[in-house]
Amino acid sequence: MRRAIVVLSMILTLTGLFAVLTLPGPVRGEPLIIQDMSFSGTSHATAGQLFGPHLDIGTMSAALGTAGGPVAMSSLSALTIGTVAVNRRNDRTLRLRDRVVVEIAANPGIHLRELLRNIGCAMGALQYHLKNLEHDGVIVSVRNGNAKHFFLSDFSDNDDVLRLAAMLRNPTIRAIVLQCGAAGQVTQADLSRSLSIDKSLVSYYVNSLLSAGFLKAIRVFGREKPLTLTEGAASALQELGVVFS
Repeated sequence: MRRAIVVLSMILTLTGLFAVLTLPGPVRGEPLIIQDMSFSGTSHATAGQLFGPHLDIGTMSAALGTAGGPVAMSSLSALTIGTVAVNRRNDRTLRLRDRVVVEIAANPGIHLRELLRNIGCAMGALQYHLKNLEHDGVIVSVRNGNAKHFFLSDFSDNDDVLRLAAMLRNPTIRAIVLQCGAAGQVTQADLSRSLSIDKSLVSYYVNSLLSAGFLKAIRVFGREKPLTLTEGAASALQELGVVFS
């Protein structure tokens, strides 16, 4: 059906172009008279089948200001196809908003760049929907360094839960937090050995967790300071349903 419409539109467009080229032009100095030429019989029935029974071809012909039937039909075809394209574009916009919500629901704490990769849309379109969704109270966001993370608004009303959930999306941070929770107290050297992670990388992420208030160092004399979870971190992990083995 779609192919037939496209072929018919091309034929009518070419017919209209031929009609324009072959129709005699106005004599210089004389006003151009536009004639309202309604379609008759077969032509009107065909147009009705394509564009619906309520379309008045004669009225549309005059509105388009055409010089004859074929030109009016080709213009009408282009107008109708353009309208369908606009409607489909609006549908895609609505679907994108829904996809953003579904992706955030499936990945609480997802950051902007990851969301962009998963959805595969333009950055401007994504930011537009995120801004509107947050304004409408559908989602909330928190910052972790330079990254912005997104949650559904009913995920939690505790800022510590949101911030820690966002940080735990990093696999190295997640491993460090789980190790600290399971061991109770652990040094950076212990973390480096047990997780097979370079000491400098462990130090970088531990400092991030210390700055965020989720880890604290225990003061001991003459040895490396062990690390332990703060009460805020333990409470947030409990709300997130994290169980230590």
